[in-house]
Amino acid sequence: MSLRLRSSAFILSMTPQYRQLESNLSALIGPVKFSAEINLKLERIALLVELLGNPHLQFPSIHIGGTSGKGSTATMTAAILQSAGLITGLHTSPHLQILNERHQINGKLAPTDTLLALFTEMEPLFTEVERRLPFGKPSYFEAQFALSCLWFAGEHVDVAVIEVGLGGRLDATNVIPAQVAVITSIGLDHTEILGDTIAEIAADKAGIIKAGQSVFTAAVQADARAIIRERCQSVGAQFNLIEAAYDGELPLHLDNDFQRINAACAMAAAQAFMPTIDDFQVAHGLAQVNIPGRMEIVQENPIVVLDGAHNPDKMRAAVGAIGRIKPARRRIVILAMKRGKDIANVLLHLLPLTNHIITTEFAVKGLWYPVPATELTQAIIAQDHTLTVWTEPDPLHAVDLALSVAEPDDLVWITGSLYLIGDVREYWYPSELMLKS
Repeated sequence: MSLRLRSSAFILSMTPQYRQLESNLSALIGPVKFSAEINLKLERIALLVELLGNPHLQFPSIHIGGTSGKGSTATMTAAILQSAGLITGLHTSPHLQILNERHQINGKLAPTDTLLALFTEMEPLFTEVERRLPFGKPSYFEAQFALSCLWFAGEHVDVAVIEVGLGGRLDATNVIPAQVAVITSIGLDHTEILGDTIAEIAADKAGIIKAGQSVFTAAVQADARAIIRERCQSVGAQFNLIEAAYDGELPLHLDNDFQRINAACAMAAAQAFMPTIDDFQVAHGLAQVNIPGRMEIVQENPIVVLDGAHNPDKMRAAVGAIGRIKPARRRIVILAMKRGKDIANVLLHLLPLTNHIITTEFAVKGLWYPVPATELTQAIIAQDHTLTVWTEPDPLHAVDLALSVAEPDDLVWITGSLYLIGDVREYWYPSELMLKS
């Protein structure tokens, strides 16, 4: 079944409540899907949460930013806090398969009927926001973030861990007065929006730092560290550098160098928020962490690994982690990328590890478009004309192709855009079953 046909079947299989929620949120995406001048405006989200009664002020929070690893670090931090007995909210983005993934309490996805009820409560205020400000109605992302704030406030969470969406300084999540802030790493991503140097990107991400916070960073570049340190000094926050990786046991899919650094950031953030957290609670929390689409092994014989890596830094780290999975006769890669990404440098890290590669595309949804599979194929051939490359625009057909040519001792790695990971994850974990769990 093609992805488009499967997507139609997916929509029909969803509950009426889910279809309504998705439709309501998608209606907030205008003809210009993303513009920094439109989407990166704190005034709009600040007014919306004020009209909602400031739910984001009704719970303490931890703010997680960075170029790579912020989603994993946020999930790990929430797991540690939950292990310590706290009712813990978690807001992440993007979702892989269903909207509910963005909104979690103690590891459980928000019920669809709850999210729809909260959206219905919130929606009349969009017109008031549009009337008062010259930036239009709240964006898709702002509405998602506001939904989490309303739900967390209503459920009286003890703490919420909030992942930054894009950048930091003007990201909608930056209205939260977090007690702790983490900047996991700094790399060249979203350069068309955040700047094309490490220093510019570090300055934007450091914009989440506020007075009185405990701040932790795993940035490795001297100029990025200096900028984050200077921001802490200027606003009166405590600067802490994470250099040593977490040295305890981690689940197999997290047992690699970059996730150990993320785990160290998570442990530091959780203990800064709740100093009584002990090593046992940290280890127990991390043992429970399951991050879909991050070094996720979904089958054996052949091994199939889902791991999104959409920029050069993430791909370099992912290649190292893949290399430590048990020896494989061949590595067969399925790759899709989002438009605007640094494809050439992603491929520099990926291709030396690859025996065969299948280029594909994720389904257009939300704000972003894929690079055409044919264009990806051309970019690969330009770097390595000896590599076997197949072009299959439908990602589920690409999975079928990879499994048909793979031997039991091969490894199939599906990587690139997280939107691709969400599409192909349907092959093993249908969304309709996730909604029923």
